[in-house]
Amino acid sequence: MAPTHSTCFCNNRGGVGKTFMAFQTACEAARSRPDANVLVVDFSLYSDVTALLLGGSAREGFGAPMKGLQVTVENTTADTRAEGLIRDLELAIDADDDDARAGMKKKTKGSVFGAFFSKPSPAAAASSRREIDLQKYMIRPAAHNPAIPPNLYLIPSAGAVSWTDTQETNDDAADAAADDDEFVDAMDTTDRAPLWTRKGDAWHRAGARLARALDDLPPSFDAVFVDTDHLAACVLTKLALASCESVVVPLSFDDGDFNRLFQDVTGNALFTDVMIPMKAKGQLRARVKRMVFSKVGSNKNEAVTTAGGIESPFKPSKTVMDQMDAMAQQVWAACTHDERYKQLFAGAEELAPGQYGGGNIVGAFTAKFFTAMKMAPDLAANLSKMMGLPLCTMTSRTYHAPSGLEGQSGKPVLDSLKSETQRLVAGLLDDRYNLPLLES
Repeated sequence: MAPTHSTCFCNNRGGVGKTFMAFQTACEAARSRPDANVLVVDFSLYSDVTALLLGGSAREGFGAPMKGLQVTVENTTADTRAEGLIRDLELAIDADDDDARAGMKKKTKGSVFGAFFSKPSPAAAASSRREIDLQKYMIRPAAHNPAIPPNLYLIPSAGAVSWTDTQETNDDAADAAADDDEFVDAMDTTDRAPLWTRKGDAWHRAGARLARALDDLPPSFDAVFVDTDHLAACVLTKLALASCESVVVPLSFDDGDFNRLFQDVTGNALFTDVMIPMKAKGQLRARVKRMVFSKVGSNKNEAVTTAGGIESPFKPSKTVMDQMDAMAQQVWAACTHDERYKQLFAGAEELAPGQYGGGNIVGAFTAKFFTAMKMAPDLAANLSKMMGLPLCTMTSRTYHAPSGLEGQSGKPVLDSLKSETQRLVAGLLDDRYNLPLLES
């Protein structure tokens, strides 16, 4: 039985709060519905959500690994992290097609992802003959970080260990595979590009297999969250978009960052360069469910609806609300200018004036797809990240981070942040995620 919800967090710009939002919403989802399991998949090259869930981003010293990533390396292997999952996905493709597997002894143009997967471990080779079971790659963060709800599970990655140090050149792989003609013959000895820079569409069969693996999760898993990298055209991000049903796009107020969703000289524009081509090729499963203005300042802790129809659980300044409305209207303008943009938004083609509180079609679109998340005070945000401490479990006591940072956040501040995170989770998932907030 497929999970009820599968959501990836995507933006082609770093620093917009994507990982922080994924961390907070996943933890709140698990906390607010303890009778169901939540899975987080880390498809970011920097593995930041793994670090947060497994102990935090604090380092013992300059150049040292983040605490959470050190925990990852000590408690997982390359076969049981995200890179092992991706390798096994490709190997499992051959098990779907006897003819293709029988033809591997013939000279081919290489495996889907190249040398990174050309020589499997015995465990990986065995997994190519059976269905992919995502539980093989999961770790339970609460076993290492008691601040995380016990019903949250993680498929981790480990930064440079996952996505750099394990990248072999094809010559290295050829030497390692010298005793296995089947795999040597399948290698492409000209492609030396790392995984995250690969081009083309050969990855898509792995994406379809990942979608199947998500659908095959046990019924206890109701929600899946996938963090992705700011390299939106990266294979890892495409795998998330091909396997999840929903996309959350965190937004900053920087106009340049916003415009890069539509036009980016590096070819990483999330909408134009990635999602629209995937949709045209039948590769895109995910649709935009929310665009969330992150790090928004607040004048008052009271709900407000902007003139354009954006519901916010707090009241920003009038200038900020006007800016939110203007950016939402730009997205609608793109949808009316090019129907392909509208097709990226789940249910946009069925909107009618008056829906979701919007008086006209623009208001209906704005009200359905846009919301805001308050900027957490620097102290609370830094303690949360350094200590791997989700806001939903924080209290007003004094915390001491390994870096030497210490302090406390007031109960009203934490109560407000917790309430807003719960509201966002209920909007992304459903109203079963409604356990009363923990005492601050």
